[in-house]
Amino acid sequence: MSGLADELARLEDDGVGPLESIFESLDLLGIEEAEWEPFLSATLLALPGWAGMIRQVEVRGDRVPHPIPQDSLIEFVAVRLLLDRFSLASTAGEAFGYTGTLNGLRMTLAERVPRPQPPSVEQRAFLVFQLAQVLGWTPATLRRLNAHQWATLLAEIEAFSALERRRVFHLAYERRFVTQSLDVVALHPPGGRGTMPRSEDATAPATPPPRPRFQAAFCLDDREESIRRHLEEVAPDVETFGIAGFYGVAMYYRGAADAHFVPLCPIVIRPQHWVAEQVVEDHTVTHESRAWKRILGLMSHRLHIGSRSFALGALLAACFGVVSAIPLVMRILFPRLTSQVRGLFGAFFQTPPATRLRLERADASPGSENGHLGYTVEEMANIAERQLRDSGLTSNFARLVFLIGHGSFSLNNPHKSAYDCGACGGSPGAPNGRALAQMLNDRRIRERLAQRGLVIPDDTIFIGGFHNTCNDSIPLFDLDKVPPSHRKELEAIQQDFDSALNRNAHERCRRFMSAPLTLSFTEARRHVEGRAEDLAQTRPELGHATNALCIVARRERTRGLFFDRRAFLTSYDPTQDDETGTILTRLLQAAVPVCAGISLEYYFSRVDSTGWGCGTKLPHNITALLGVMDGAASDLRTGLPWQMVEIHEPVRLLFIIETTPETMLGIMDRHPGIGQVIRNGWALLAVLDPGSSAIQMFRDDAFHPYYPEAESLPRAASSVDWYRGWRDHLEFAEIGG
Repeated sequence: MSGLADELARLEDDGVGPLESIFESLDLLGIEEAEWEPFLSATLLALPGWAGMIRQVEVRGDRVPHPIPQDSLIEFVAVRLLLDRFSLASTAGEAFGYTGTLNGLRMTLAERVPRPQPPSVEQRAFLVFQLAQVLGWTPATLRRLNAHQWATLLAEIEAFSALERRRVFHLAYERRFVTQSLDVVALHPPGGRGTMPRSEDATAPATPPPRPRFQAAFCLDDREESIRRHLEEVAPDVETFGIAGFYGVAMYYRGAADAHFVPLCPIVIRPQHWVAEQVVEDHTVTHESRAWKRILGLMSHRLHIGSRSFALGALLAACFGVVSAIPLVMRILFPRLTSQVRGLFGAFFQTPPATRLRLERADASPGSENGHLGYTVEEMANIAERQLRDSGLTSNFARLVFLIGHGSFSLNNPHKSAYDCGACGGSPGAPNGRALAQMLNDRRIRERLAQRGLVIPDDTIFIGGFHNTCNDSIPLFDLDKVPPSHRKELEAIQQDFDSALNRNAHERCRRFMSAPLTLSFTEARRHVEGRAEDLAQTRPELGHATNALCIVARRERTRGLFFDRRAFLTSYDPTQDDETGTILTRLLQAAVPVCAGISLEYYFSRVDSTGWGCGTKLPHNITALLGVMDGAASDLRTGLPWQMVEIHEPVRLLFIIETTPETMLGIMDRHPGIGQVIRNGWALLAVLDPGSSAIQMFRDDAFHPYYPEAESLPRAASSVDWYRGWRDHLEFAEIGG
């Protein structure tokens, strides 16, 4: 650090900006212009966590409460290079007494550092010896080889390095899963087992299909594959859909108890609308009760802030430190019971249950000084129409339709956003489903939809909900708006939801080593509830740890199949789309970046946990409310913790899309973001013929017919019968029928 203060003073006195400082450092270090890009990349990657976070917060300041100024990353690089100069000079002097200029240091190092030597004759011969042992070559066979043959043999052996061998083995490992996935889709009957065919299906009977008892839309998330499957098993007369979990409602949202607005949409979208949750005035609550809540809330807030100060923090620790250990121990030993007790005492402080989303913008102008506060009726009608058409839900509406967002809530989890909805940018998607339900229940919007050919029956009610994928619960919103004529049906459906959630928890528990395989449905539900409230639990849930597949097709192509929670499922009806795939394009613009991004995040975090992942979460400390570090000092850790990826099979995501090769190639050509993911090999692609079970695989920039390797599929009476007693990944199978 010697001389650093003088250098900083010089920069300030001379008015040298960060960009000029970078050029100075590059010149003093002897970095030629042709080397700037790799050198600066290496400088940034020395601390990839902090560099990446600075860049992210700089570009998307709307995603954090306190944005940072533009060009902060340039300032970061300038500081890094400044410190590099001083540390290099100091290290070179201490290591071998170098006192020259830094731009001459490279030449000195080149002379002193020995260059790597090529492999010796003995080392090269040993590889031939090993190959001869495997293939059974005799010395006589090798002696008959001429010089050219020896050169060819050695070139082949040395080209097939250890890294190349691992690549080939990994491709074979990946091919096994691809074959299994394509076979199950190709051999499954087009109508599916237990499917309620829609009128648009070419295989549907001439008579109109029966009206579903109820319909439920879930996020396309792979964790929702199992809850949809179990719901269809307990309620065969249900129809389920898979939609990107932000439900087309891209917004900045602030809940009634939230301090800041957060964006709820895919990371590639920047919302243009703000929506707030407002408390509905409850006339049963007295003025005195409100006053006491306000006073206690203010006291609690000031106590929370004061406990972070030196004086009050020390006083509180001395007076109540021992007492605070009691709930701490209770949370570890009896997490579920402690949660229930805390809920009883905390009910007084909770946000009143009667709230509404302020969706409509009273001012028809496109914005205000605070941005676009709410939507116009026309904008909401456009959102509603797009979601109905994109999902294929354009007719045969049930009396009750549920729009379920999802997220994950656990007591002690610094990686929470990685468990929430990817389509909502790592936030819970409850407000999005609730918002779309509120739009679709609006009579003015229904009138506009009817004018566009989308007629929703008067007796159809949309209900928003939220699936907590950690404790397997589904609270529903705005139930006071459900008319009395639908109450009994709603109660019966809630029982179906509860049965499906018990089964879903049971299937999830087979992956947890701490959960016995003999648990009943009810015991499994209690187990996941306890994990969510356990302060010491490093695996509250396993997130997307089994993701490997994304199917964009009608539900009848996949209903009745056990996908082992490995498949993202997006509803798409090609018979309602045009030749260019307008609807499919919109779906893929959300599904490809979200699903492929999740897949790659798990892939790299699994194959290199300490490099691309962030290692074990046990030593992680939250830093600056931006990320985690190992202990008290390190780089911000990127990627996912080992506890999220330890059971993940690192294979590239396979997209199976119900469309034609011509339509898919056209979409990839018109939208480079989609084409780049596929053509660069970041994900695999196959298309499923809309009129048959024929599949074509994308390879070498063209589609090639795929022929199933299996002749039949394994079957089981129910999901439970297939997975019971197993913890590892299972083969796909047909369920029911």
